[in-house]
Amino acid sequence: MGRTSTKAYGLALASVGLLLLAACAPIGDPGAASATPTAIASQTPGGVPAVSSPRECDDVDLIADATVTGDALSGCVVAYSRAAGSGHLHLQSADLTGEADFVFGDAPATAGSVTGSEGTQDFVLTPADAWVSFDGTWVRADPTSGDYRAVIAATIGQTYRAFADPSAAAALLAAAPGWTVQPDQDTVSLPDGTEVRAWRVHANGSFSASGVAVKDMTVWLGEGHRVVAIQETGSFGGIETTTMQQFTGWGEPVKIEVPKG
Repeated sequence: MGRTSTKAYGLALASVGLLLLAACAPIGDPGAASATPTAIASQTPGGVPAVSSPRECDDVDLIADATVTGDALSGCVVAYSRAAGSGHLHLQSADLTGEADFVFGDAPATAGSVTGSEGTQDFVLTPADAWVSFDGTWVRADPTSGDYRAVIAATIGQTYRAFADPSAAAALLAAAPGWTVQPDQDTVSLPDGTEVRAWRVHANGSFSASGVAVKDMTVWLGEGHRVVAIQETGSFGGIETTTMQQFTGWGEPVKIEVPKG
């Protein structure tokens, strides 16, 4: 692959950071390639905003200097995500920005875009399909295709399915050598213009799980154990980066438009 295709791979692969909280089991394989999607289908979750802390968060005390096990934090974060059912994510790193709507449930899906120095790539990921745009053209995943774009889309789809498994999301947080709630709450300014008071829960050391080597990680939890933001420095697939993920619109209806060939 040339420089452009390699950069496209890096841009798209970095977008899978948004999938670390996905809470549904993966199913299916990437479909056959199709160069000109025309029809549109949609999904709208029936969930409502989560307003109370899940019982799985009972062992996560949001008080200064409290210690939290990895199992307790992972169970809390995944439970909150499942209870909310949907939301919106803003992704920021040194070289990339991204936006995505996501749905949790029996049919997990996400749609959004990632923008880097060489432009913007859109993506739609579902349990059975992966679509990525290249120069304004949707390309459907096909790992056996001679078109490198279809192979890239397939790699992204496979990665999505790996992280959409709740055991993978839970394993990543649980693998940390414990977590500590930092003194005082932070005021977190979110991309939708709101501000949220949240506790900073910091990993007590580096760790690795699910193919991700994490050097440093912080989770911000607000009232009711709302997942506000996650910052992570680590590497996946040979790409090392620091990303900030901020979550808004928990529980609000989300429409995922899926290209159809």
